[in-house]
Amino acid sequence: MNLNIFLYEAIHFTRSKAKLYSYLFFMSICMLSIFNAYKISNKQTQTILNINEQKEIENQKVLDWFDKSNKGPDDKSWINVEDPYWAIRSTSTYVVKEPSPLMPLGIGQSTQFGFYKKVNRWSSTYDDDIVEEISNYERLINGNIDFSFLIIFLLPVLIIIMTYNINGLEKDFSFHKLISIQNNQVKLWVFTRLIFYLILVLFSVNFLILTVGFFNSGISNIKSVLNLILLSNLYIILFFVVFYFLNTNGKSSSSIAFKMISVWLLFCVIIPGSVHQYVSFQYPVNYMTDFLDVNRKRTYDIFKLDNSNLYTKLLDIHPEISLNKDSLEINLDNKKIRRSISSIVNQMNVDAANEIERQNEEKNRLIRFTYIFNPVSYVQNMWNSCTSTDYDSYKKFRIKLKESIQLRNELLVLEIWKEQKVDKESYQEYLKVLN
Repeated sequence: MNLNIFLYEAIHFTRSKAKLYSYLFFMSICMLSIFNAYKISNKQTQTILNINEQKEIENQKVLDWFDKSNKGPDDKSWINVEDPYWAIRSTSTYVVKEPSPLMPLGIGQSTQFGFYKKVNRWSSTYDDDIVEEISNYERLINGNIDFSFLIIFLLPVLIIIMTYNINGLEKDFSFHKLISIQNNQVKLWVFTRLIFYLILVLFSVNFLILTVGFFNSGISNIKSVLNLILLSNLYIILFFVVFYFLNTNGKSSSSIAFKMISVWLLFCVIIPGSVHQYVSFQYPVNYMTDFLDVNRKRTYDIFKLDNSNLYTKLLDIHPEISLNKDSLEINLDNKKIRRSISSIVNQMNVDAANEIERQNEEKNRLIRFTYIFNPVSYVQNMWNSCTSTDYDSYKKFRIKLKESIQLRNELLVLEIWKEQKVDKESYQEYLKVLN
C-alpha cells in the first residue's frame, strides 16, 4: 500500500462535500438511533422498577392482613386469605424480560413483543397484552430504523457514495492511462484508495459499538460486543471486496455506480423481499385460531362438565390429588373442583401455544435454510441475537412465563386439595415459590 496515495485520498475526502457531508449525516443518524434506543431501553427499565415496587406493596398488604388478624380487605368481605385459594390469588406475581444492555445497538423485535406480564391463574403466553404481532426479523425494511438497520441496509449506500468514482472518474475524463503510467499496478492503486474508506467506516462503526457496549455494561457483555464487531466488520469487508472488483473492472463512474447499486438492491432488497414473500406463502400469518378456540369455546365446554369428569381431567394433570375410593365421593365437592378448573384450561392453552411455537419454528427453519443465498437476513438475525432482541430471546421470555403460570396453577390446586389453613409463614412460602 502506497502511503502517499492513502494520504491523497484522505485529503480528497475532506475536500469532497458530497462524501464528507454524507458521512457526517450518516454518523449523525447513527447516534440519533442509539439515543432513541436508549430511551426505549430506559423506559422499559423504569417500568420494570415500578412493577417490582408495586408488587412489593401489594404483597406487603397481604402480610399486613395476617399481622392484623384480618382475612382480607374491608370492602371485600368474601375474601379470606386463610383459604389457600384466596391467599394465592392475592399474591402479586410478574414475569419480566429485562432489556439487554446492548439494546441501543439493535432494537430488533423489542417493540413487537411485550416485556412484562402480570400472572394470574387464567393467564397465557399469547394474551393480547403480550403478543402484539407474531413476526420475524425478515420483515426487513418494514421494521424500525435503528442502529442495526442503518449498518446493515444503509451503510452500503454510504460506501457507494464514497467509492463509486474511484477509477471511474479517471476513465470519465480519459486520463486513466496516465494513472497506469504513474502507477504500474492500477489494482493496487484502487485498493489503496478503497482501504482509506474501509478503515474510516470500520473505525466509526467499531467506535460506536464499543462506546455503547462499555458505557452500558462494562466488560460483562464483552463477548456479545466482540461478536457484534466481528459480524459488522466481516459484513462491511464483504461489500468492499465486491466493490473493489467493480471499481477495477468498471468503464466509467456511472457504470460502476449502477453496478454497485444493483448489488445493493439484489442483496438488501430483492433477495430478502423475495424470501419473505415465499415464506409468507408457505406459512401464512398465524391467526392463532386454535388458541382463540381454547379461550372462547373449549373453555365454556369445560365449565359444562360434571365434577366427575373434571376430576378425571385434573387427575391427569395433577396425579398428586388422587383420592381413595372411600373418600372420593365425600371429597369431590363442587367448590374444590370449580376452583381448580383454571389448571385444566391452562393445560389446553399450553397445548395450543406449543402448536403455534411449532409452526413458528418451521417458518424460522425455512428462513435459516435461505441464508446460503440470503446473507443479509443472516446478519440481521445474528445481530439481533447478540443484542437479545430476536425471536428466540422473546421465546425464552414466553417459556419463562409459561412456567410461572403452570407453577401458580399447580400450587393453587395442590394447596386447595390439602385443605390446610394459611398463616403468615405459609403465605411467605407461597411468595418464595411464586417469585
